Amino acid sequence: MSVGSVALAFVAGVLTSLSPCVLPILPLVLGAAASERKYGPVVLAAGLAISFVLVGLFVATIGYSIGLTTELFLGPTLGAASLLAAQGRDLPQVAASMLVFGIGAALPLLIIGLLSREALQRWRKQALSVSHAIKAALGVLLILIGAFVLAGFDKHVETVLVNASPQWLTDLTTRF
Repeated sequence: MSVGSVALAFVAGVLTSLSPCVLPILPLVLGAAASERKYGPVVLAAGLAISFVLVGLFVATIGYSIGLTTELFLGPTLGAASLLAAQGRDLPQVAASMLVFGIGAALPLLIIGLLSREALQRWRKQALSVSHAIKAALGVLLILIGAFVLAGFDKHVETVLVNASPQWLTDLTTRF
Protein backbone atom coordinates (compact mmCIF):
# COMPACT_ATOMS: atom_id res chain seq x y z
CA MET A 1 0.00 0.00 0.00
CA SER A 2 1.52 3.31 -1.08
CA VAL A 3 1.92 6.38 1.11
CA GLY A 4 -0.57 8.19 -1.12
CA SER A 5 -3.18 5.49 -0.56
CA VAL A 6 -2.66 5.67 3.21
CA ALA A 7 -2.95 9.46 3.19
CA LEU A 8 -6.05 9.32 1.01
CA ALA A 9 -7.70 6.77 3.30
CA PHE A 10 -6.89 8.92 6.35
CA VAL A 11 -8.25 12.12 4.77
CA ALA A 12 -11.38 10.27 3.65
CA GLY A 13 -11.90 9.14 7.25
CA VAL A 14 -11.51 12.67 8.63
CA LEU A 15 -13.92 14.01 6.00
CA THR A 16 -16.44 11.33 6.91
CA SER A 17 -16.52 12.45 10.55
CA LEU A 18 -16.76 16.10 9.62
CA SER A 19 -19.43 15.64 6.92
CA PRO A 20 -22.77 17.46 7.16
CA CYS A 21 -24.53 14.14 7.79
CA VAL A 22 -22.42 13.25 10.82
CA LEU A 23 -21.57 16.65 12.30
CA PRO A 24 -25.05 17.41 13.74
CA ILE A 25 -25.11 14.21 15.80
CA LEU A 26 -21.57 14.53 17.16
CA PRO A 27 -22.59 16.56 20.25
CA LEU A 28 -25.13 13.92 21.26
CA VAL A 29 -22.88 10.93 20.70
CA LEU A 30 -19.78 12.53 22.19
CA GLY A 31 -21.71 14.04 25.08
CA ALA A 32 -23.11 10.63 26.00
CA ALA A 33 -19.72 8.96 25.67
CA ALA A 34 -17.92 11.67 27.64
CA SER A 35 -20.46 11.83 30.44
CA GLU A 36 -20.66 8.09 31.09
CA ARG A 37 -17.01 7.15 31.54
CA LYS A 38 -13.66 8.89 31.75
CA TYR A 39 -12.39 7.06 28.68
CA GLY A 40 -15.74 7.04 26.88
CA PRO A 41 -14.49 9.06 23.87
CA VAL A 42 -11.46 6.76 23.54
CA VAL A 43 -13.65 3.65 23.54
CA LEU A 44 -16.04 5.29 21.06
CA ALA A 45 -13.17 6.15 18.70
CA ALA A 46 -11.65 2.66 18.96
CA GLY A 47 -15.02 1.02 18.31
CA LEU A 48 -15.55 3.22 15.29
CA ALA A 49 -12.15 2.36 13.82
CA ILE A 50 -12.65 -1.37 14.42
CA SER A 51 -16.12 -1.29 12.90
CA PHE A 52 -14.77 0.31 9.73
CA VAL A 53 -12.18 -2.46 9.44
CA LEU A 54 -14.85 -5.13 9.86
CA VAL A 55 -17.24 -3.47 7.40
CA GLY A 56 -14.40 -3.03 4.89
CA LEU A 57 -13.42 -6.69 5.15
CA PHE A 58 -17.03 -7.81 4.86
CA VAL A 59 -17.73 -5.61 1.83
CA ALA A 60 -14.46 -6.64 0.16
CA THR A 61 -15.17 -10.34 0.75
CA ILE A 62 -18.72 -10.12 -0.57
CA GLY A 63 -17.56 -8.00 -3.50
CA TYR A 64 -14.90 -10.52 -4.44
CA SER A 65 -17.27 -13.44 -4.16
CA ILE A 66 -19.96 -11.96 -6.40
CA GLY A 67 -17.72 -9.85 -8.61
CA LEU A 68 -18.82 -6.39 -7.47
CA THR A 69 -16.83 -3.31 -6.71
CA THR A 70 -17.09 -2.21 -3.11
CA GLU A 71 -18.64 1.18 -3.80
CA LEU A 72 -22.18 -0.02 -3.13
CA PHE A 73 -24.57 2.39 -1.47
CA LEU A 74 -22.03 3.73 1.00
CA GLY A 75 -21.20 7.37 1.49
CA PRO A 76 -18.76 8.88 -0.97
CA THR A 77 -15.73 8.92 1.31
CA LEU A 78 -16.37 5.46 2.76
CA GLY A 79 -17.13 4.18 -0.73
CA ALA A 80 -13.87 5.64 -2.01
CA ALA A 81 -11.92 4.10 0.87
CA SER A 82 -13.59 0.74 0.28
CA LEU A 83 -12.82 0.94 -3.42
CA LEU A 84 -9.24 1.90 -2.63
CA ALA A 85 -8.99 -1.01 -0.20
CA ALA A 86 -10.45 -3.44 -2.72
CA GLN A 87 -7.77 -2.57 -5.25
CA GLY A 88 -5.26 -4.40 -3.05
CA ARG A 89 -6.97 -7.71 -3.82
CA ASP A 90 -5.89 -9.18 -0.49
CA LEU A 91 -7.67 -8.95 2.83
CA PRO A 92 -4.69 -7.78 4.95
CA GLN A 93 -4.28 -4.77 2.66
CA VAL A 94 -8.03 -4.09 2.83
CA ALA A 95 -7.86 -4.28 6.63
CA ALA A 96 -4.89 -1.90 6.74
CA SER A 97 -6.56 0.59 4.42
CA MET A 98 -9.81 0.52 6.35
CA LEU A 99 -7.94 0.79 9.66
CA VAL A 100 -6.28 3.99 8.43
CA PHE A 101 -9.70 5.22 7.28
CA GLY A 102 -11.15 4.34 10.68
CA ILE A 103 -8.35 6.13 12.51
CA GLY A 104 -8.98 9.17 10.35
CA ALA A 105 -12.70 9.02 11.16
CA ALA A 106 -12.04 8.43 14.87
CA LEU A 107 -9.41 11.12 15.41
CA PRO A 108 -11.75 14.14 15.19
CA LEU A 109 -14.21 12.33 17.47
CA LEU A 110 -11.49 11.59 19.97
CA ILE A 111 -10.18 15.16 20.02
CA ILE A 112 -13.63 16.73 20.28
CA GLY A 113 -14.73 14.14 22.83
CA LEU A 114 -11.78 14.64 25.15
CA LEU A 115 -12.04 18.42 24.96
CA SER A 116 -15.79 18.35 25.53
CA ARG A 117 -15.37 16.07 28.56
CA GLU A 118 -13.18 18.65 30.24
CA ALA A 119 -15.69 21.40 29.44
CA LEU A 120 -18.59 19.25 30.66
CA GLN A 121 -16.86 18.63 33.98
CA ARG A 122 -16.35 22.37 34.50
CA TRP A 123 -19.94 23.28 33.62
CA ARG A 124 -21.64 20.33 35.30
CA LYS A 125 -22.76 22.09 38.50
CA GLN A 126 -24.09 25.07 36.58
CA ALA A 127 -25.93 22.81 34.16
CA LEU A 128 -27.50 20.78 36.96
CA SER A 129 -28.85 23.90 38.62
CA VAL A 130 -30.75 24.99 35.52
CA SER A 131 -31.60 21.55 34.13
CA HIS A 132 -35.08 21.39 35.68
CA ALA A 133 -36.08 24.70 34.12
CA ILE A 134 -34.64 23.65 30.76
CA LYS A 135 -36.50 20.31 30.86
CA ALA A 136 -39.79 22.08 31.59
CA ALA A 137 -39.18 24.61 28.81
CA LEU A 138 -38.31 21.88 26.33
CA GLY A 139 -41.44 19.94 27.32
CA VAL A 140 -43.60 22.99 26.67
CA LEU A 141 -41.79 23.55 23.36
CA LEU A 142 -42.45 19.95 22.27
CA ILE A 143 -46.15 20.29 23.14
CA LEU A 144 -46.33 23.54 21.15
CA ILE A 145 -44.59 21.96 18.15
CA GLY A 146 -46.97 18.99 18.30
CA ALA A 147 -49.98 21.32 18.33
CA PHE A 148 -48.42 23.30 15.48
CA VAL A 149 -48.07 20.13 13.38
CA LEU A 150 -51.54 18.82 14.27
CA ALA A 151 -53.08 22.14 13.23
CA GLY A 152 -51.30 21.94 9.85
CA PHE A 153 -49.28 25.12 10.29
CA ASP A 154 -46.07 23.26 9.44
CA LYS A 155 -47.24 22.85 5.84
CA HIS A 156 -47.89 26.58 5.59
CA VAL A 157 -44.42 27.39 6.93
CA GLU A 158 -42.87 24.85 4.55
CA THR A 159 -44.69 26.43 1.60
CA VAL A 160 -43.52 29.92 2.57
CA LEU A 161 -39.92 28.73 2.96
CA VAL A 162 -39.92 26.85 -0.37
CA ASN A 163 -41.35 29.89 -2.16
CA ALA A 164 -38.77 32.16 -0.53
CA SER A 165 -35.78 29.92 -1.29
CA PRO A 166 -33.77 30.35 -4.48
CA GLN A 167 -34.63 27.98 -7.33
CA TRP A 168 -31.14 26.42 -7.37
CA LEU A 169 -31.59 25.37 -3.73
CA THR A 170 -34.99 23.82 -4.43
CA ASP A 171 -33.56 21.98 -7.44
CA LEU A 172 -30.60 20.74 -5.41
CA THR A 173 -32.70 19.43 -2.53
CA THR A 174 -35.40 17.79 -4.66
CA ARG A 175 -33.29 16.33 -7.44
CA PHE A 176 -32.63 12.94 -5.85
